[in-house]
Amino acid sequence: MWKQWNNEKGITLVELLAAVVLASIVMLLVFSVLMSGTKQYKNQLEKNNQLTDISYALKMITKDIRKTENPRIISKSEIELNGINYSKVGNTITRNGDVIARNIEMFFVDDGYETGKYNEKNIKWFIEIKSLDQKETKKTEIYIRKGDE
Repeated sequence: MWKQWNNEKGITLVELLAAVVLASIVMLLVFSVLMSGTKQYKNQLEKNNQLTDISYALKMITKDIRKTENPRIISKSEIELNGINYSKVGNTITRNGDVIARNIEMFFVDDGYETGKYNEKNIKWFIEIKSLDQKETKKTEIYIRKGDE
């Protein structure tokens, strides 16, 4: 019986505490790397979604302009294309009241009339959409050609 009590096999309390502290430090490092990766993923996903929304809105507007015989600029942030109305409402761009892009700071449409770039036969529209965080901006120029009437 005395042999069992005098046996020095096993670990001491100090060794156990040291192992727990080391394991905690390693787990803390792994957790911080994992959280950093998750945060970066969410930021990239949000940025890509914003860019996709802006590109989608610009593509729809361009497609409808090309189908329209007489596109009309109502204001710098609203256009009318054969009964289809695009406008900026709050922080969104709407198409006949349906939201097609969110978190939009600026939706700007210009035909060059005020800047002297207007031409009666070849109308050039400038369209610019900027996101709220101002990191994503898309611009396009569309020529609307009119023949002799």
